[in-house]
Amino acid sequence: MSVDKLRLAQRFASLSPEGQQRFIAELKARGMDFGRLPIAARGRSEAALSYAQQRLWFLWQLERDSGLYNIPRAVRLRGALDRSSLQRTFDALVERHESLRTTFHQESEQAVQRIHPPFSLPINVSDLTDNDPAQRDAAVQSLVDAEAQAPFDLEQGPLLRVRLLRLADDDHILLVTMHHIVSDGWSMNVVIDEFARLYAGFVSGQPAQLAPLPIQYADYAAWQKQWLEAG
Repeated sequence: MSVDKLRLAQRFASLSPEGQQRFIAELKARGMDFGRLPIAARGRSEAALSYAQQRLWFLWQLERDSGLYNIPRAVRLRGALDRSSLQRTFDALVERHESLRTTFHQESEQAVQRIHPPFSLPINVSDLTDNDPAQRDAAVQSLVDAEAQAPFDLEQGPLLRVRLLRLADDDHILLVTMHHIVSDGWSMNVVIDEFARLYAGFVSGQPAQLAPLPIQYADYAAWQKQWLEAG
Protein backbone atom coordinates (compact mmCIF):
# COMPACT_ATOMS: atom_id res chain seq x y z
CA MET A 1 0.00 0.00 0.00
CA SER A 2 1.40 3.44 -0.92
CA VAL A 3 1.98 6.15 1.68
CA ASP A 4 -1.04 8.13 0.43
CA LYS A 5 -3.31 5.08 0.57
CA LEU A 6 -2.03 4.22 4.04
CA ARG A 7 -2.79 7.73 5.25
CA LEU A 8 -6.27 7.52 3.73
CA ALA A 9 -6.84 4.15 5.40
CA GLN A 10 -5.72 5.53 8.76
CA ARG A 11 -7.95 8.60 8.43
CA PHE A 12 -10.92 6.48 7.36
CA ALA A 13 -10.39 4.05 10.25
CA SER A 14 -10.20 6.93 12.75
CA LEU A 15 -13.68 8.12 11.82
CA SER A 16 -16.71 7.09 13.82
CA PRO A 17 -19.06 4.60 12.09
CA GLU A 18 -21.38 7.54 11.37
CA GLY A 19 -18.45 9.52 9.94
CA GLN A 20 -17.45 6.60 7.71
CA GLN A 21 -21.01 6.37 6.40
CA ARG A 22 -21.08 10.12 5.65
CA PHE A 23 -17.69 9.88 3.94
CA ILE A 24 -18.84 7.02 1.71
CA ALA A 25 -22.14 8.79 0.97
CA GLU A 26 -20.23 11.89 -0.13
CA LEU A 27 -18.02 9.86 -2.46
CA LYS A 28 -21.09 8.17 -3.91
CA ALA A 29 -22.64 11.59 -4.49
CA ARG A 30 -19.55 12.45 -6.52
CA GLY A 31 -20.19 9.52 -8.80
CA MET A 32 -17.93 6.85 -7.33
CA ASP A 33 -19.19 3.32 -7.90
CA PHE A 34 -18.43 1.03 -4.99
CA GLY A 35 -19.99 -2.01 -6.56
CA ARG A 36 -21.29 -4.81 -4.39
CA LEU A 37 -19.71 -5.75 -1.12
CA PRO A 38 -17.65 -8.93 -1.45
CA ILE A 39 -19.14 -11.77 0.57
CA ALA A 40 -15.86 -12.66 2.21
CA ALA A 41 -16.81 -14.77 5.18
CA ARG A 42 -19.38 -17.20 3.77
CA GLY A 43 -18.25 -20.72 4.46
CA ARG A 44 -15.03 -19.45 6.02
CA SER A 45 -14.04 -19.61 9.67
CA GLU A 46 -11.54 -16.75 9.43
CA ALA A 47 -11.61 -13.28 7.91
CA ALA A 48 -9.50 -10.12 7.86
CA LEU A 49 -10.00 -7.30 10.36
CA SER A 50 -11.26 -3.87 9.42
CA TYR A 51 -8.85 -1.00 10.07
CA ALA A 52 -10.87 0.07 13.12
CA GLN A 53 -10.72 -3.49 14.46
CA GLN A 54 -6.97 -3.61 13.90
CA ARG A 55 -6.60 -0.50 16.05
CA LEU A 56 -8.76 -1.94 18.84
CA TRP A 57 -6.93 -5.28 18.67
CA PHE A 58 -3.62 -3.46 19.12
CA LEU A 59 -4.94 -1.45 22.07
CA TRP A 60 -6.39 -4.54 23.74
CA GLN A 61 -3.04 -6.32 23.55
CA LEU A 62 -1.46 -3.38 25.41
CA GLU A 63 -4.06 -3.41 28.19
CA ARG A 64 -5.99 -6.67 28.34
CA ASP A 65 -7.50 -6.02 31.77
CA SER A 66 -9.20 -2.78 30.77
CA GLY A 67 -12.92 -2.30 30.20
CA LEU A 68 -12.36 1.04 28.48
CA TYR A 69 -13.79 -0.17 25.17
CA ASN A 70 -16.89 -1.83 26.60
CA ILE A 71 -20.30 -0.70 25.36
CA PRO A 72 -22.87 -1.29 28.13
CA ARG A 73 -26.65 -0.90 28.09
CA ALA A 74 -29.27 -1.42 30.79
CA VAL A 75 -32.90 -2.25 30.00
CA ARG A 76 -35.67 -2.26 32.62
CA LEU A 77 -38.12 -5.14 32.18
CA ARG A 78 -41.40 -4.78 34.05
CA GLY A 79 -44.04 -7.46 34.21
CA ALA A 80 -43.78 -11.24 34.16
CA LEU A 81 -40.52 -12.41 32.61
CA ASP A 82 -40.37 -15.48 30.40
CA ARG A 83 -36.86 -16.82 31.02
CA SER A 84 -37.13 -19.42 28.27
CA SER A 85 -38.07 -16.76 25.70
CA LEU A 86 -35.24 -14.57 26.98
CA GLN A 87 -32.72 -17.35 26.34
CA ARG A 88 -34.18 -18.09 22.92
CA THR A 89 -33.96 -14.40 22.05
CA PHE A 90 -30.26 -14.08 22.75
CA ASP A 91 -29.51 -17.39 21.07
CA ALA A 92 -31.31 -16.09 17.98
CA LEU A 93 -29.27 -12.88 18.05
CA VAL A 94 -26.01 -14.83 18.32
CA GLU A 95 -27.04 -16.98 15.37
CA ARG A 96 -28.12 -13.95 13.32
CA HIS A 97 -25.04 -11.76 13.86
CA GLU A 98 -21.64 -13.33 13.15
CA SER A 99 -19.89 -10.57 15.11
CA LEU A 100 -21.51 -11.86 18.32
CA ARG A 101 -19.75 -15.21 17.89
CA THR A 102 -16.40 -13.90 16.70
CA THR A 103 -13.02 -14.02 18.45
CA PHE A 104 -9.71 -12.41 17.48
CA HIS A 105 -6.28 -13.96 17.10
CA GLN A 106 -2.76 -13.18 15.94
CA GLU A 107 -1.38 -15.44 13.21
CA SER A 108 2.24 -14.61 12.36
CA GLU A 109 2.14 -10.92 11.38
CA GLN A 110 -1.57 -10.80 10.63
CA ALA A 111 -4.54 -10.57 12.97
CA VAL A 112 -7.66 -12.51 12.00
CA GLN A 113 -11.21 -12.80 13.27
CA ARG A 114 -12.64 -16.29 13.69
CA ILE A 115 -16.34 -16.80 13.22
CA HIS A 116 -17.69 -19.63 15.35
CA PRO A 117 -20.85 -21.72 14.93
CA PRO A 118 -23.96 -20.55 16.80
CA PHE A 119 -24.05 -21.34 20.51
CA SER A 120 -26.28 -20.78 23.52
CA LEU A 121 -25.23 -17.57 25.27
CA PRO A 122 -24.97 -17.86 29.07
CA ILE A 123 -27.23 -15.43 30.95
CA ASN A 124 -25.97 -14.73 34.45
CA VAL A 125 -28.64 -13.97 37.05
CA SER A 126 -28.23 -11.89 40.21
CA ASP A 127 -31.19 -12.28 42.56
CA LEU A 128 -31.68 -9.16 44.67
CA THR A 129 -35.17 -9.92 45.90
CA ASP A 130 -33.95 -10.57 49.45
CA ASN A 131 -31.98 -7.33 49.66
CA ASP A 132 -33.23 -4.65 51.98
CA PRO A 133 -35.01 -2.01 49.82
CA ALA A 134 -32.82 0.70 51.31
CA GLN A 135 -29.70 -1.12 50.11
CA ARG A 136 -31.02 -2.46 46.81
CA ASP A 137 -30.22 0.65 44.77
CA ALA A 138 -26.60 0.53 45.90
CA ALA A 139 -26.40 -3.19 45.05
CA VAL A 140 -27.87 -2.55 41.61
CA GLN A 141 -25.44 0.28 40.91
CA SER A 142 -22.52 -1.85 42.03
CA LEU A 143 -23.50 -4.66 39.65
CA VAL A 144 -24.12 -2.21 36.80
CA ASP A 145 -20.66 -0.70 37.27
CA ALA A 146 -19.00 -4.12 37.56
CA GLU A 147 -20.58 -5.35 34.33
CA ALA A 148 -19.66 -2.17 32.46
CA GLN A 149 -16.03 -2.35 33.57
CA ALA A 150 -15.29 -6.09 33.47
CA PRO A 151 -12.80 -6.80 30.66
CA PHE A 152 -13.42 -9.12 27.73
CA ASP A 153 -10.99 -11.72 26.45
CA LEU A 154 -10.96 -11.09 22.70
CA GLU A 155 -9.29 -14.44 22.08
CA GLN A 156 -11.77 -16.51 24.09
CA GLY A 157 -15.08 -14.65 23.79
CA PRO A 158 -17.95 -14.37 23.71
CA LEU A 159 -17.78 -10.61 23.25
CA LEU A 160 -21.40 -10.20 24.28
CA ARG A 161 -22.17 -10.47 27.99
CA VAL A 162 -25.64 -10.56 29.55
CA ARG A 163 -26.62 -10.33 33.21
CA LEU A 164 -30.16 -10.27 34.57
CA LEU A 165 -30.83 -8.46 37.85
CA ARG A 166 -33.96 -9.83 39.53
CA LEU A 167 -35.54 -7.18 41.75
CA ALA A 168 -38.96 -8.83 42.07
CA ASP A 169 -41.05 -11.43 40.24
CA ASP A 170 -42.27 -8.69 37.90
CA ASP A 171 -39.28 -6.33 37.90
CA HIS A 172 -35.89 -6.99 36.29
CA ILE A 173 -32.95 -5.07 34.88
CA LEU A 174 -31.19 -6.56 31.87
CA LEU A 175 -27.51 -5.61 31.49
CA VAL A 176 -26.09 -6.07 27.99
CA THR A 177 -22.40 -5.38 27.38
CA MET A 178 -20.42 -5.73 24.15
CA HIS A 179 -16.84 -4.97 23.22
CA HIS A 180 -16.29 -2.11 20.79
CA ILE A 181 -14.34 -4.37 18.42
CA VAL A 182 -17.63 -6.05 17.44
CA SER A 183 -20.03 -3.20 18.07
CA ASP A 184 -20.63 0.53 18.43
CA GLY A 185 -23.43 2.68 19.77
CA TRP A 186 -25.48 2.35 16.58
CA SER A 187 -25.00 -1.42 16.46
CA MET A 188 -26.00 -1.76 20.12
CA ASN A 189 -29.25 0.07 19.37
CA VAL A 190 -29.89 -2.41 16.55
CA VAL A 191 -29.35 -5.34 18.93
CA ILE A 192 -31.69 -3.84 21.55
CA ASP A 193 -34.38 -3.22 18.92
CA GLU A 194 -34.10 -6.77 17.57
CA PHE A 195 -34.08 -8.11 21.12
CA ALA A 196 -37.42 -6.42 21.82
CA ARG A 197 -38.98 -7.77 18.62
CA LEU A 198 -37.65 -11.29 19.04
CA TYR A 199 -38.59 -11.55 22.71
CA ALA A 200 -42.13 -10.30 22.08
CA GLY A 201 -42.48 -12.85 19.29
CA PHE A 202 -41.25 -15.80 21.36
CA VAL A 203 -43.51 -14.85 24.27
CA SER A 204 -46.57 -14.59 22.02
CA GLY A 205 -45.78 -17.82 20.19
CA GLN A 206 -45.45 -15.96 16.91
CA PRO A 207 -41.69 -15.50 16.35
CA ALA A 208 -40.73 -12.21 14.71
CA GLN A 209 -39.71 -12.49 11.06
CA LEU A 210 -36.57 -10.38 10.76
CA ALA A 211 -35.28 -9.72 7.26
CA PRO A 212 -32.21 -11.85 6.44
CA LEU A 213 -28.88 -10.02 6.67
CA PRO A 214 -27.39 -9.72 3.17
CA ILE A 215 -23.90 -9.05 4.57
CA GLN A 216 -22.04 -9.44 7.85
CA TYR A 217 -19.36 -7.20 9.33
CA ALA A 218 -16.56 -9.43 8.05
CA ASP A 219 -17.86 -8.78 4.53
CA TYR A 220 -17.65 -5.04 5.15
CA ALA A 221 -14.09 -5.42 6.49
CA ALA A 222 -13.08 -7.29 3.32
CA TRP A 223 -14.68 -4.62 1.13
CA GLN A 224 -13.00 -1.80 3.07
CA LYS A 225 -9.59 -3.44 2.69
CA GLN A 226 -10.16 -4.09 -1.02
CA TRP A 227 -11.42 -0.57 -1.70
CA LEU A 228 -8.64 1.25 0.14
CA GLU A 229 -5.87 -0.92 -1.30
CA ALA A 230 -7.27 -0.34 -4.79
CA GLY A 231 -7.09 3.40 -4.25
